[in-house]
Amino acid sequence: MNAMEIIKDYIDTLQSHDWYYVYSDDHSVYMKGSASDTKLRELQRQIDVDYQIWNTIAPEDCHGKN
Repeated sequence: MNAMEIIKDYIDTLQSHDWYYVYSDDHSVYMKGSASDTKLRELQRQIDVDYQIWNTIAPEDCHGKN
């Protein structure tokens, strides 16, 4: 996977992520959200250290810290 594909995957995952999965009563929703969150955190550490992309997509109460 090249750099542009990784960034596109990161953006797509940010856009489709359930930001409030932790509040779900449905365990499967929680597990899916948790897996997505883990993937996002890994990608963020690699390509978005300062949370510039993250903070343009995530709800304000889910913004990353610089």
